[in-house]
Amino acid sequence: MVILILIALLLYFNSLKGGFQFDDHNLIDRKWTADLNAFNQNVKIQNFENRPILLWTFALNNTLHQGQVFGFHLTNLLLHTLVTILLFTLLIRTQNIRPGDATLALPFLAALLFAVHPLNTDSVSYIASRSTLLATFFYLLSLYLFLQIFSLSGGKWKKPARMALVLLTAGGLFLALASKLIAVTLPVLLGVWFCCFIAPVRFPRLKAAMFGRKSIPVYAGLSVLLAAVAAMFGPRLLYSPKDQGLELFGRLPYFWVQTKVIVFYYLNLFFAPVNLNVDNGFPFTALGADPLIPLSLLVIVALLLLALRTTNLWIRAGVLGFFITLLPTSSFVPLNDLAVEHRMYLPMALGLCVAAGALMLRIPAPWRPKFAVALAILLGALTIARNQVWTDELHLWQDAAGKNPRSPRTQNNLGKAYYEKGNLDLALVHLKRSTQNIPGYIVRQYNLKDPKALLERRAGQDAGALNTVSGEPLTVYGDLAEPHYNLASVYLDQGQLHLAEQEYRTAIRLNPDYFSAILSLGSVHARKGQYEEAIASFQAAIDRHRAVTDGGQDYPLARLNLGEVYGRMGRFSEAIEELNLAVQHDPSLVLGHYNLGVAHLMTGNLQQAERALKTCLTLDNRFEPAHFNLARVYQAGGDWQQSSLQFERFLSLKGPDAGALYQIGWNREQAGQPGEARGYYEKALALQPDFLDARIRLGKLYLKSRQKDLARRHLEHALRSRPPPERVEEISRLLQELS
Repeated sequence: MVILILIALLLYFNSLKGGFQFDDHNLIDRKWTADLNAFNQNVKIQNFENRPILLWTFALNNTLHQGQVFGFHLTNLLLHTLVTILLFTLLIRTQNIRPGDATLALPFLAALLFAVHPLNTDSVSYIASRSTLLATFFYLLSLYLFLQIFSLSGGKWKKPARMALVLLTAGGLFLALASKLIAVTLPVLLGVWFCCFIAPVRFPRLKAAMFGRKSIPVYAGLSVLLAAVAAMFGPRLLYSPKDQGLELFGRLPYFWVQTKVIVFYYLNLFFAPVNLNVDNGFPFTALGADPLIPLSLLVIVALLLLALRTTNLWIRAGVLGFFITLLPTSSFVPLNDLAVEHRMYLPMALGLCVAAGALMLRIPAPWRPKFAVALAILLGALTIARNQVWTDELHLWQDAAGKNPRSPRTQNNLGKAYYEKGNLDLALVHLKRSTQNIPGYIVRQYNLKDPKALLERRAGQDAGALNTVSGEPLTVYGDLAEPHYNLASVYLDQGQLHLAEQEYRTAIRLNPDYFSAILSLGSVHARKGQYEEAIASFQAAIDRHRAVTDGGQDYPLARLNLGEVYGRMGRFSEAIEELNLAVQHDPSLVLGHYNLGVAHLMTGNLQQAERALKTCLTLDNRFEPAHFNLARVYQAGGDWQQSSLQFERFLSLKGPDAGALYQIGWNREQAGQPGEARGYYEKALALQPDFLDARIRLGKLYLKSRQKDLARRHLEHALRSRPPPERVEEISRLLQELS
């Protein structure tokens, strides 16, 4: 067991230096995962679809160390290690039920293969895949507790202990389902383990009935009957995930293509784990147009028949476990992505690794350790290399784009990664590719003959639908709009406002519920000075946000932007109203408190201004503009000493700044310290020689101290700097006083 722990920790140690990727931010940056108190107030534990156990672990991570990515990765690594240990222990417990099977060879080989296999990197290195780790852990734990029910010795406590184990097994199922709904197959898997390992020993009369050669026709007839019942009544009973899978594929076409996914993708990656990809772009094909689908179906049927006929119970349990645990994602429940690597985590644990471990036992004993060591080294090297790709978002999407360049999602995310690194030119290249790839990709991937029909069918199909994990609004074909939104953001940063506006409007046309795009369109109007249009966009963003979010939530970011525009227009009372709403709905909004303080300062409400700016600095003590404006508040109130102290704090953060030095000089002058004031004015001019106010103040101070030559030099320099007419008149009057 110690060897397995060390191997798992060693192979995934480099995953600890990874960052947040892809959907991670959507899961961990929500109010219900901010800390455990927020979780308790916002999440209902009995709502399985929201994955409350997953969200609880994110809230726990944030409670222990807010937003620190290391803690999130460490939790994933520890969970993978625990799953490996639990798999090893579970297989030992299973063997102990059968007399004469007590050996560590198979449990160790199966657990070793699971620990080192690179196909698990998606589940471990990707924080958002923690739901799979948790569901698998509780799944295995429930199976272990189930086995303990049949391992109790006699005694008066046997019945109470057995009842307690039954309740604990049910509790494990609850926790597994509350982590991810893939655990719904656990009762079936318990039945497989019972039939394969418990019944032949504890209930020998069932053995011949269930596993004799005459039982195969019975199983075949039962399978046909179950298939007929499923075809007639299954679609009404099946869970429908709140994404695009059902709309894009339909249940039966999705099922047919999944047979191909299982054989030519999942099994292929298990035996040859190379070319792993976060966005594989597995193509959708129709049954009648793709001969690989019926071939895949034949392969699956053959594997199931071989499993039923084999006398090796481990191979039988492994093959059946593999297909059973794949059912939630690879049967009649259509999901957006046809194939995803983390869907193999549970099927590998209780399926392929168990069967592969049993097959490795057939290797001659002298060669078996050498083979296991060589295999572990090879797979371990691939795992370490794959983890290295996962540690950086840019590397991850560069890798994906190299393997699947036609995917708009890959190009979009690579463009976003370059954008976040500040490389706008490369971001623009990949985001343009993303928007250019969409029509052809949709036609090929989703078998739509007319791309225009995609947009026509979009309008109003699922307003108000929520993502089952994050609770965020989910709209059909939203991925079509996102690349245009990201492209617009690049244009906005480049100052190409016309192109940014075009792309934002395209994003809104593709997804009318895209409130972030509506908000950003308002920002474009604001930068153009089109304030009325900006106000209309921000109001529309608030309305759309209320319409599509659970409970009609307000939109603090739009309120913030509204307040800024009102402030630019001099409508400070309206600005204060909007900014108060912004910080009321999101008290962590640093800019909201800052702008509120500035607005109060502009209206002369110094007490409210001080309170808002202090709140801003409580949230972010290194926010330089807040220090500067808080100093202005004290200055307006005549507290020269406190104002100067606050300007000094601003300088300690930003470094030398002519404006702050000038303001300290002004404070010193008002406090009756002209000598110190001159020193600060001189420092300001050393940084900014054409600082008009500093020149004039120095001229006045030297004039008062009768140092006429110095006063004249500064005033004449000020006059040569082409000041506005009103300042020319002031300077001329001072020069006349000198003469």
